[in-house]
Amino acid sequence: MSVSAAMIIKNSERCVSRCLDSILTAVDEIIVVDTGSTDRSIQIVESYVQKYDHVKLFHFEWVNDFSAARNYSLDQVSNEWVFIVDSDDVLPLEDHHKIRSYVDSMNSIGQKCVYDIIYDNTVAGEIVEVIPVGYVRLFPSNLRYKDMIHEQITFGDIPRIQSDIHLLHDGYDINLVDIKAKKKRNIELLIKNLGEDNDNARLWLHLGREMSVIDKEKATRYLNIAQSKANNPELLNLIIKEKNSL
Repeated sequence: MSVSAAMIIKNSERCVSRCLDSILTAVDEIIVVDTGSTDRSIQIVESYVQKYDHVKLFHFEWVNDFSAARNYSLDQVSNEWVFIVDSDDVLPLEDHHKIRSYVDSMNSIGQKCVYDIIYDNTVAGEIVEVIPVGYVRLFPSNLRYKDMIHEQITFGDIPRIQSDIHLLHDGYDINLVDIKAKKKRNIELLIKNLGEDNDNARLWLHLGREMSVIDKEKATRYLNIAQSKANNPELLNLIIKEKNSL
């Protein structure tokens, strides 16, 4: 069974080629949605479009909503399964075969599910943090995202399964990325989203996390709010763990 990859990009000339190279043979279609790049990202992706029939480029006007952009990318997918990557991700060569393998195993029994991948954060090429759960990246392409920032796929009662697919991610490498600017953007979007969804404990948790490197007192306040609104044991444990780390 065929599977697509989907990514949204903006000013990703530093890493988009590396990401595309890492997934070219792992999937059957690659959907790239540019959200307003002013660097060479579009030209780089267009060079892949000209060379590879299964790479497709679309454009989406950025509206300060990651879910809106993600969902637009999913609208372009032509296969029943989709693998989500970011431009600063790399799929290791040894994991290329796993995406189709997981999809085939589900299709063989007529089952749908969502898969977590293992997220490996890197600094200077070395893995500094391994996050085994919390990143649903392989799932049926008819599902959609919610929340403006730290967006989550909504999957209802579909089974959630842990895979052994890894993605290497250098988006928090201080040598490559302006972390302060990234956190400022994230905080602004979280506050805006919470204005519309004030009881979302997960968003309060993320706001506490983002604020923890700027103002620990505010971070604690946001995490306390998250704890008061959490009704999911797994989420509650994450909030308490975050509070204890301050």
